[in-house]
Amino acid sequence: MNNRVYYDGKAFELFISEEKISDTVDRLAQDISKHYAHINEPLVLISILDGSFIFMADLIRSLDLEVSIQFVKLKSYQGTTSRGEVAHILKLQEDIKGKYVLVIEDIVDTGLTLEVFIEELRKKEPAEIKVCSLLSKPEVHNNIIDLDFVGMEIPPDFIIGYGLDLNGLGRQLPEIYRLVV
Repeated sequence: MNNRVYYDGKAFELFISEEKISDTVDRLAQDISKHYAHINEPLVLISILDGSFIFMADLIRSLDLEVSIQFVKLKSYQGTTSRGEVAHILKLQEDIKGKYVLVIEDIVDTGLTLEVFIEELRKKEPAEIKVCSLLSKPEVHNNIIDLDFVGMEIPPDFIIGYGLDLNGLGRQLPEIYRLVV
């Protein structure tokens, strides 16, 4: 474990340890398994790529549920700032009408991407839509979106690691690092 890493000419310091991430994922898996214990069909997990793929992989291994998995790709960031618009790059491939859906996010920052995506999902008439995010920045999104399962609330720092990136770099780190300002 490094206390500092460097990407794209920027320094990042250790923020969340691999152990704390693992404990958080296990806690979320227990909460989700308990919430959906009553359903008699696979829970549909929708991973928002690219950032959430590592979190979702760890989460599904800890769930005590049958699941089906779909991926979507949405983009609202360029570099370290949000562009304020959402691009849909990869859309749902299967019908979710009447199904229980859990959207998996790595982080909710402004909430814009998620808000737009949830509205799109509602039109497909699932039985229920819930959201699980490993990280939330409530100071930034001001609770404009309902998060049902949240791993950790963090300040509005720019972070990388555990799937989160800076222009595609740093996703492979097992810990989470924050930008040194």
